[in-house]
Amino acid sequence: MASIQPRGKAFQLRVKHRLLPKPYFHTFDTWAEADNYGRQLEAMLDRGIVPLELLNAPKSADDPLLTQIISRYDTDALGVSDADHDLINFVALDKPLIGVRFSGMSYRWLESYVAWLKSADKNLSPSSIRKRIGMLGRVVDWHLRKTTADNTAPGPNVFRLLPRGYSNYFGFEEEAAPRRDVSRDRRLSAEESARIEAALNGEKREDRERIYTDDPAFPLLYRLIIDTGLRLFEAFRLRVYSVDLKKNILLVEGSKGHRGQIKPRVVPIKVSLREPLRQWCDGRVGLLFPYWDGTKEAQRRASSKLSRRFSNLFDYAKVPDFTEHDMLHEAACRWFELRNDRGWVFSDIEICRVMGWKDTRMALRYASMRGEDLSSRLG
Repeated sequence: MASIQPRGKAFQLRVKHRLLPKPYFHTFDTWAEADNYGRQLEAMLDRGIVPLELLNAPKSADDPLLTQIISRYDTDALGVSDADHDLINFVALDKPLIGVRFSGMSYRWLESYVAWLKSADKNLSPSSIRKRIGMLGRVVDWHLRKTTADNTAPGPNVFRLLPRGYSNYFGFEEEAAPRRDVSRDRRLSAEESARIEAALNGEKREDRERIYTDDPAFPLLYRLIIDTGLRLFEAFRLRVYSVDLKKNILLVEGSKGHRGQIKPRVVPIKVSLREPLRQWCDGRVGLLFPYWDGTKEAQRRASSKLSRRFSNLFDYAKVPDFTEHDMLHEAACRWFELRNDRGWVFSDIEICRVMGWKDTRMALRYASMRGEDLSSRLG
């Protein structure tokens, strides 16, 4: 029989059973953790199974809850990326993790957790599953390094034992609509690009009461991204001094460094952008665009707000299936397709430098060449 009693800000679980020589007590941070672990323990005892953790009677300090390890990693570990910080807030609420101790993280338990992520309740995409497992793997790596004695090799990390392809939905078709990783290769046609430019230039749709925008900065932001390949985060963080119109380059604080570190790079300015940037920068100091106040706390708010504005723009221009991220694919392809009277302007390696890609395989991922464009070169 299990009972839960509040103890200050914590909750004490008490389990009494004929298979236990004495009642089992343990304190949990939340009532949900205590209730979940109590139910699991009672179910095992009713089947005649006494968990090893009760036979060996480890102290809670030596066998913490997985949720406790995650919390300590979030607050104590060095170099935790912003992406991991954000993901922890979601993963810590996953039901299969609540009440599970470090000693209880078996491979069978991990398989059941992955299955739960694919179930109808969650139905996450393969990439989302890999992000969760990858983050938990880093958490356990950190815990093993912190708790392993000197001159002793850390123990195995169960999250590193999953086979290749574990996140795919093979065999789950009957439980939920199988999810697949989506590879985006959406390009703008000449007509679609013209409609977007018309909306930015103040041309009103016949079925709308108003023009799309009267914000003079937003059209320049769009053209800057679509013709350079800057990520949204990189674009709205630009400073006026980042625009060097003597050398016709942008000094970009890249956002794709290791664990969120700034990764500077130089991006050439196309001829069509030089005069608009010159006029915009004239007399300005500080930030190039007015969408961010310069504080770290406001970065995500600015990014989310601008993403919604781009979504509204594409909807207004009747290009609803185009996204803000698709602008990067369009920009990359424009660099690949750039030609002069001597042939291609940039090599693949040079475009990788411009786009901030460390791996040349990214060129194959982003180079979404239209079949009609390729066939037109044959005459």
